[in-house]
Amino acid sequence: MPTAQVTGLASGIDWQETVSLMMQIESQPMVLLEDRKDSYQMKLEAWQTINSNLLSLKSLMDGMNEQDEILKKAASSTDTSIATAIATTSAATGSYSLEINQLAQSDIWTHDGFTDENTTAVNNTGSTQTFMYTVDSTTYTINVPDGATLAELAELINDDVDNPGVQATILNDGSGTATAYHLQLTGQTGLSNAITIEDGSLDNFDNDDFGVGPTQSAQNAQFKINGYPTASWLESDSNEVTDSISGVTLNLKSTNAGETINITITNDTAAVKTKIEEFVNAYNEAVALIDLKTNYDEQNEIAGPLFGDGNAIGIKGDLQAIIASAVPGLADDARYKSLSEIGVEFGENGLIEIDDSKLSDALDEDFLAVGDLFAFSSSSTSNDLQFFYSNENTQGGTYNVVANYDASGNLTSATINGNAATINGKYIIGADGQPEEGLQIEFTYPGGGAGSTNAEVRIGTGSSVRIANRASFLTDPIDGTIQNSEDGIEDTIENIERQIERWAQRLVTKQKQLESEFLSMEILTSQMQSMGQFVSAMLSGL
Repeated sequence: MPTAQVTGLASGIDWQETVSLMMQIESQPMVLLEDRKDSYQMKLEAWQTINSNLLSLKSLMDGMNEQDEILKKAASSTDTSIATAIATTSAATGSYSLEINQLAQSDIWTHDGFTDENTTAVNNTGSTQTFMYTVDSTTYTINVPDGATLAELAELINDDVDNPGVQATILNDGSGTATAYHLQLTGQTGLSNAITIEDGSLDNFDNDDFGVGPTQSAQNAQFKINGYPTASWLESDSNEVTDSISGVTLNLKSTNAGETINITITNDTAAVKTKIEEFVNAYNEAVALIDLKTNYDEQNEIAGPLFGDGNAIGIKGDLQAIIASAVPGLADDARYKSLSEIGVEFGENGLIEIDDSKLSDALDEDFLAVGDLFAFSSSSTSNDLQFFYSNENTQGGTYNVVANYDASGNLTSATINGNAATINGKYIIGADGQPEEGLQIEFTYPGGGAGSTNAEVRIGTGSSVRIANRASFLTDPIDGTIQNSEDGIEDTIENIERQIERWAQRLVTKQKQLESEFLSMEILTSQMQSMGQFVSAMLSGL
């Protein structure tokens, strides 16, 4: 710059340093704005962290809002080589004797043999031929194009969209003969899945030429439970038996005819405690994070980025209220109504902890009632009106549902707690803005012409359900509490950035002004010095 060439040469003043010091003073308002921007950026990052944490909390709570996700049953076998079992929450505790006479197995048909699998065509007639087989009275037809090989035939069978579960494979017997490659068809287990090869038009692959018959015959599993039936057997087309003991899946592995093993179903209290510990840890993590962002550290005199923020403090209050309050919508005769009754209690700093002894006693006394404190539950006094669906806006409670229908069984009108409901086919939908918002009740026509039916439908919203619903509301990306807070902060940051930009422009102008003034002074000083030297020279010549 030109000023750099003459700075201080005439005046002896380092005025560029002076300008720099003066600009530091002039820029203080912009520094304060930048500090303020940083402060709001920290607030924004704090909200983003809380939002991420609440989304994680919601995800965990969503995985704990059904009875079978909280309550676990354990199934044990006295001989796991004979059979194992898996129990759901609905399974009754107890012991069952099991005798297995035979296992279910599938039909396996093996073709007499073919030359190779990839080179020689199974169809060389010049036109499309058919391969046909029947399973459970249904015949399936495979169109085999001219030139198709054995491998391609197997692929056509497997890729058939109507295939009932038949698997086509190719077996090489290693003989190296003209019949070394065998097409095998394996059906699903059980007599109902037996395969019959039909007379299609594909030569050497019809009923007469396919093979000598099944190399393994389909059969059902046969077993007895607690000695029943005495003179015959229970049967299943699968070795995975799901419908013999309510809530229990038996996996049959081997036979033990003439002997028995025991399958025992117990309440898996250890697994339930683990799930409740996950619940407690996730809740505490969310509350501790909010504390960290909103608290004031008196010892170090440091305030959290959201210190004094009512919205953040309100979120903590919402979560604490859910833990402290009775679970809405539980049955009147429910043994437990709040988490504190089973040992989930408040400790220090608003965090919760588990009284293990109290929780153990509660699980022993009423296993299902413990699950109701966390999970969703429902009941109805009528089979005609049953709970179907609810969302995060549906409040727990008991609802009086009245449905009116015509002689054809079509709903004509309905109310929930006296509020007019919307009709959508066979579903009754709760009114917006009411406690029943989002609730859907399924109607079943009771017959007998036109009429009316009513029921008390109970909706229990356990703590996992309510925390998930609250987290969903808070983290809604459109109009959730956190999004609104972030939007406000981002607007403030944008406004501060505009102010900073204006200050930056003002400072550039101010610096140019100061540099111009000092440059003028320097030039004037230089001119005066030159004039003085001239006058001195004139005087010395007189």
